[in-house]
Amino acid sequence: MSTVYVTAGTILGANKYGWPTGTKLEYRWFRNGEVFAGGWHDTTKVWPGKGDKYVVRVKGTLNGQVSYRFSRTYTVR
Repeated sequence: MSTVYVTAGTILGANKYGWPTGTKLEYRWFRNGEVFAGGWHDTTKVWPGKGDKYVVRVKGTLNGQVSYRFSRTYTVR
């Protein structure tokens, strides 16, 4: 995956496109490989922490089938 550099205060959004119609999407944001409080939405705010890395996992469920997609890595400058 590619890396994008961001600054503190940036709002990151999960990619919700490309899923089949009717897919239920769930989001889980990670900072430095760990889940964090409030990271269950399709967007999250980048907090100060130079070098911190953010990734979102999108879980898609359709007709009992589950699949996952991970975002690129967002690194705080």
